[in-house]
Amino acid sequence: MSHEISTTNGVASFADSKVDKKGRVDAWHKLGTPVGHAMTAEEALDAAHLSNWNVRKVPLWADIRNDDFYSGTGSAALKVPGQYATVFNNPVTKKIAPLGVVGERYTPIDNEAMAEFSDALVAESGAHYETAGSLRNYTQTFLTMKLPQTFILEGKEGQDITEYYLGLFNSHDGSTGLFGIITPVRVVCANTAGVAIAGAHSRFSVPHTAGWANAVEAARAKLGLTLAYKDSFEAEVHKLFEAPFTVEEMKSFTEKLVDLDKAEKGSQSATKRQNVANGILKLFVESPTIKGTPTEGTAYGAFNAVTEYVDHFSTVRGGGENQEEARATRTLTLAASGTTNSLKADAWSMLRN
Repeated sequence: MSHEISTTNGVASFADSKVDKKGRVDAWHKLGTPVGHAMTAEEALDAAHLSNWNVRKVPLWADIRNDDFYSGTGSAALKVPGQYATVFNNPVTKKIAPLGVVGERYTPIDNEAMAEFSDALVAESGAHYETAGSLRNYTQTFLTMKLPQTFILEGKEGQDITEYYLGLFNSHDGSTGLFGIITPVRVVCANTAGVAIAGAHSRFSVPHTAGWANAVEAARAKLGLTLAYKDSFEAEVHKLFEAPFTVEEMKSFTEKLVDLDKAEKGSQSATKRQNVANGILKLFVESPTIKGTPTEGTAYGAFNAVTEYVDHFSTVRGGGENQEEARATRTLTLAASGTTNSLKADAWSMLRN
């Protein structure tokens, strides 16, 4: 898997607001080129080369030049009824390029329209833009914003802070509507624990139909439900935070997490699983994002060792030399699909039970 960032002539369609003092950034921030500050919608679109695409529908025609029945005397194309191609102005070449095939009822939602929609939510939530970009040959676009809500755990070693992000996603090929998700990100390590609220009340969706612009109020209401749901997430975190967790328990937990006992001893599979277990255990014991923090020696620290490993150290198949970007894309696209990394999900489930 490549990083999947849309690129033309070496110009990549993405932008990022920041890198922290330790050089660590949110999992999906690995996709961005730092601009040095939180962005307005206009700045985000411009920095990520998302402006002035003019996404639109055009009639779809079938090329019949190579058909046995084509005589060369009539039209070389046939209009396909009820079908359209979505096209846009490539921001680099300035030429028209195709995006996908859609139906009669499909109404394009351009990048500027997505930003207008998100600005309406920003006015309600107080968020600001952190990242923006395009994936998969310009067919999908995204904006992410940090919400004003935070979750703070108090301990003898200080505070452990989690922030909440709103991600807005759109497609121009008919594969999805415009939709948003909420994900919590632990600040000290910038690892994304999206598993905690994935699939619950964390998503709202707007279809690509003529009435999409009237969906702002419904999206705001759903966003309110999501932010209310975070209370139950935080209650679960408190339980993990208050549960002691030893190194011996962590070793047993990591080996169970990777199903080490299901791999034949001495096999390549067993070695790979043991390496993952060892990597997570090492973070639990040595990571500066856990050791010496309020989460040290807790079940919540165990969960954060897993999320840190997944977001910052795990190998993504097909990622090649671009592992950081491949991990970022995996985090972003899993969030966009309403799912989460299975290792995170399994860890969350095991530690809660």
